[in-house]
Amino acid sequence: MISRLINMRFEILERIGEGALFQVYKSRDKGSGRIVAVKMLHTAFANDLAFTQALREVMPAMTGLSHANIARLEEVDNVDGSPYLVTEFVRGINLKERIRRIAPFTISVAVDFAIAIGEALQQAHAQGFIHGDLRSQNVIVSPEGAVKVTDFGLSRALLASPEASAANLDRSASYQAPEVGGGIPVSAGSDLYSLGVILFEMLTGGLPFPGETPIAITMKHQSDPAPSPRALNPGVPKSVEGIVLKALMKRTEDRYKSAADMLNDLKSVRDALRFGKPLSWSPLDNQAQTSQAAPSAHPAPSTAPIEQARPTAPLPMASAPARAQSAAAVSEPEPTGAFRMSATSTNDDRISPYLKAALYAVVFVLIAAGIGFTAFWMATFAKPPEQKFPELKGMKIEDARRTAESANVRLLVHEEYKDNVEPGIIYQIDQQGAGRPLRPGRSVNVWVSKGSRMVYVPDLANLGKDEAEQKLKTVGLTLGAVNREYDKKIPFDSIIAQNPRARKRINRDLAVSLTISDGPKPDDTVPPNSSTDSNAGGTGSTGSTDSTPAGSFGAASRASGTETDRAGEVHSANLTKRIPRDGQGSRRVRIEFDDSRGTHTPIDEVHEEGDNVTLKVDSYGPKITVRVYYGEDTKPVSEKTMTFQKPQ
Repeated sequence: MISRLINMRFEILERIGEGALFQVYKSRDKGSGRIVAVKMLHTAFANDLAFTQALREVMPAMTGLSHANIARLEEVDNVDGSPYLVTEFVRGINLKERIRRIAPFTISVAVDFAIAIGEALQQAHAQGFIHGDLRSQNVIVSPEGAVKVTDFGLSRALLASPEASAANLDRSASYQAPEVGGGIPVSAGSDLYSLGVILFEMLTGGLPFPGETPIAITMKHQSDPAPSPRALNPGVPKSVEGIVLKALMKRTEDRYKSAADMLNDLKSVRDALRFGKPLSWSPLDNQAQTSQAAPSAHPAPSTAPIEQARPTAPLPMASAPARAQSAAAVSEPEPTGAFRMSATSTNDDRISPYLKAALYAVVFVLIAAGIGFTAFWMATFAKPPEQKFPELKGMKIEDARRTAESANVRLLVHEEYKDNVEPGIIYQIDQQGAGRPLRPGRSVNVWVSKGSRMVYVPDLANLGKDEAEQKLKTVGLTLGAVNREYDKKIPFDSIIAQNPRARKRINRDLAVSLTISDGPKPDDTVPPNSSTDSNAGGTGSTGSTDSTPAGSFGAASRASGTETDRAGEVHSANLTKRIPRDGQGSRRVRIEFDDSRGTHTPIDEVHEEGDNVTLKVDSYGPKITVRVYYGEDTKPVSEKTMTFQKPQ
């Protein structure tokens, strides 16, 4: 599949992902030079007529959906009768994998990601599009933290095929709203429920309703109460917990009415985190108040104390018993300058309002000073020293390990091929930037280049087998099949030929085959008029290569040897194969032949359309069977058996 050209336009560069329905390939648009993602259906669903027809009908409408947080669908086309999707290429990993690596996320990161997804939903819902299959696998996060939601509209195509829908259910059941599991069509509320599941997953590292099977998970979504994220992660504030639980309400009317409503609460949390505001509120508080019974006709009097103005007219004198009670209440003498407030009075007119304000101000200053001192002490003496994340990108992995060790950071190394980056150099990290605070003992994923996937084959002529193998290892290639043949000029055990040829640029995955000399043939000393030469140019079954038509192969044989056991006969054969111009571009070509000594692979290399592949081989026995393969196919594109005439 690699290097294949689809519809003479999209060149497949590498496979970057695989789902239940599609294989995803990083590709180059030959027309514009842009990098795109091409999604090809698995073979099992490429033959599902209902599903493929639904894709052709539903998906083209999605090309009009555009937003900074949506992976744009660019076109839908067909190849070999099967539809494929071309989407915007997004560099990064899906949110599910990121959660698996580093969850639970910090509150700020989880809220930022949820806002990005919510804004994508808001735009799509405004244009009349429902996602219907929103899950963390369908959210791509770039190394810089950019968020893209993928696969809008695919859920509508799944409705046409029970087989495709069942295959997708294993991944989607954990994110489906209760009504969707009950057969009700998806809605905007269903997408918001799925966003609530994703937010729960980012905050806790797990799903709210885990289960062994999709059926068990669906039943939990419909019947079990949503668990509290704060119970699993005490660092989740009350407001964020309320947002999650409101999104996970069983009834759609109890959830957020729109993506905009949910975004308002999420952005309030983001602002509170930025400016140090309290997060003790919850959207469920307002919901509980609105669900209470209607108020009575006579509202209850307010319990808040109301300060009354001092009357301008003298008050009537109290009765004698009241005066006696008042005298008893104040019979104990007070020190000069002291004030005594009545326990039964909410306001004492003898205290000046300005004095009260001054007292409150003093109390407030004392409390603030205590809080500030506590915070200073915690930051200075109780908090462990912060580690700053070092700059590792562009460093050699050996140097990076030493730097990370000194910063008390553990590196998780992933090696991958990377064009334009030298082997052993770090080209990507999952930390958002150097100089940021990092918890001591934290693990950080780093990606290290293994060099370019394409390398030049070294010249191995006249080397020994061990020396050639070591030279191949030096450039990152492996040794493939080793054949032996007689040669008058090349010393014994030295290399006569190699395949692919020297200085050809090939994929590292291809092995290099060698032909090693066995020295001169034992019959090289036979006079020219011997029986061996009398058979030179003997007859093979297909004649010479000059008459070989394009797209076939032929052989011209020369029988040698006079053994009675024909398995020992040696025949020289010329094999030719022309690569057809069929629009599939360059491809891997592998030629095998069987003789009395087994199966041999003299050629395994990449060729362009129209190339003529020609080689000369020595075979043993009375016949030879030649097979030609393209790419990774196990079925040959051509196969032919030739029988050589017995020497006279």
